[in-house]
Amino acid sequence: MENRCRIRNWLRRFGVQISFFYLGLGLAIILILSGTIYFFTASLLMNEMVSKTHDLLELSGNNIATYIARVKGESDVFANSPVLRQYLEENDESLRPVLMSDIEQLLKNDDCKKSIVVVSKDGRILSNEENLDMSVSEDMMKEDWYMESIHNTMPVLTGARMQSFSPDKDNWVISVSTEITDSAGENRGVLLMDMEYGVVEEHLRSLDVGREGYVFLVNDKGELVYHKDTGFFTSPEKKEQLLTLLAEGDRYDKKKNLLVYQTEIENTGWILVGVVSLDTLKMLEQQLLEVVLFVGALLFGAVILLGILFTRRLAVPMADLEKGMGEIEKLAEISVRKHSFQEAEILAENYNKMIFRIRGLMKEIAQKEETLHQAQLNALVSQINPHFLYNTLDTIVWMAEFNDSAKVIALTKSLAAFFRLSLNGGRELVTAADELEHVRQYLYIQKERYGDKLSYEIRVPEEFLDYTVPKIILQPIVENSIYHGIKPMEGLGRILVTAQEEGEYLIFMVEDNGAGFNPASPKDGRCVRKGSVGLKNVEERLKLYYGQDCGVSIVSSPGAGCTVKLMLKKHVVHRETE
Repeated sequence: MENRCRIRNWLRRFGVQISFFYLGLGLAIILILSGTIYFFTASLLMNEMVSKTHDLLELSGNNIATYIARVKGESDVFANSPVLRQYLEENDESLRPVLMSDIEQLLKNDDCKKSIVVVSKDGRILSNEENLDMSVSEDMMKEDWYMESIHNTMPVLTGARMQSFSPDKDNWVISVSTEITDSAGENRGVLLMDMEYGVVEEHLRSLDVGREGYVFLVNDKGELVYHKDTGFFTSPEKKEQLLTLLAEGDRYDKKKNLLVYQTEIENTGWILVGVVSLDTLKMLEQQLLEVVLFVGALLFGAVILLGILFTRRLAVPMADLEKGMGEIEKLAEISVRKHSFQEAEILAENYNKMIFRIRGLMKEIAQKEETLHQAQLNALVSQINPHFLYNTLDTIVWMAEFNDSAKVIALTKSLAAFFRLSLNGGRELVTAADELEHVRQYLYIQKERYGDKLSYEIRVPEEFLDYTVPKIILQPIVENSIYHGIKPMEGLGRILVTAQEEGEYLIFMVEDNGAGFNPASPKDGRCVRKGSVGLKNVEERLKLYYGQDCGVSIVSSPGAGCTVKLMLKKHVVHRETE
């Protein structure tokens, strides 16, 4: 529990809270800025990668389209050659060498061309390759592949020099067909230009599709034209996967980190679909995250350093103020360190002004309390003197009534000595010798009044006589013993005044063999505690002079007399009334 309180108090300290505030604020700002920069930059990278991928796919598609267009152009030129038309119309074999020379030249101009085949309407074949296995007849208009070649001018994936598709990739070709017509527009034959399948791979090889990426081509009939994995050509399930990707269109699969983009290739009827694994983007994002974290850590370290410096500059003056205010009872002025905040300096200056003012007020209060203290003592003494004077004059009157002039004279002299000692030049402190002489004169007066009923004795060591004590402290006690102890009793009364010392204290004792009482009983103790004005005044005066540890104590019991102790300090000490 104590540790929890200590931790709670530590957390509530100004320096700790301001440190946590700046650290939290700095961390929040760094996280917000870092997150914003990271996501903004990552978005830019993503857009850049997508744009670059789109451009590359478009470029590859355009390259394929350009190549196919060039092949078609060459095919159209050769198909419209007058020599070729004459050869097909007139069946002039003398033109074969010329045409073969043209075919060889076309093949020589493009290494990717596999073969060039001319098939006439009546089934004749003109080609750079021999022993072609092709389905021909005298009426080619009845052959399905021939009719398809006439009507389909788009490039077609097929087996090389074969009309049936072969699973052997090395024999695959891209075939472009062109119808050969005469001047009247009637069909005279078909020109087939076969390009190696690798020409497509050559144009798509430069694409960076990532570790898990790939590209594929499909024609307008949904048939697969190109995929690096030949298993997709024979597996219906895999074909279905590709067609699903084609149907979904352009998209980004964040979970698999795959970008799907498709573009149409002009003059081919093909659609190029790129499934790009953005490995580079992933790597760049990772590097970006590491850089952002590193820079964020550096900034956070800088925030911590600046926060410590700023907090110390603010907290140290506050600690000085706290330390000074914690010792306010010393009324010491506070000095804050140089180069602190202006507010702290102003606060310290105002605090010092307050301390200066408090010092003046306390000095003024002390002077007023001293005056009040003296006035209280004088008031207490003034309460005692009239009371005793009344009792003494009553005794003198009593003696005068019996015409005992000698005793009246002696008693009057004793009374004069008593009041001389009471006044004591206006001083409140007297020697123990004067105080004992004062009570001796009082007992003499009372002895004359009570006669043999009262006897007294004063036994005080001489070494105590030089101590200073408040005046008129023993007489009220002796008076109380006479009036409340000896007067009510039957028989002779005796009063003994003694003194002793205990450490720093001087103790006077007044003992009597009077009636006694029970101090614990409110009824019996009322006369002593509240009924005797003199006894009460002595108690208050001793506490005013010496403090609460000094005063009057009573030991008594019914029929066993009473002992009153007055505890003083050996030297007079003025203290504030508690």
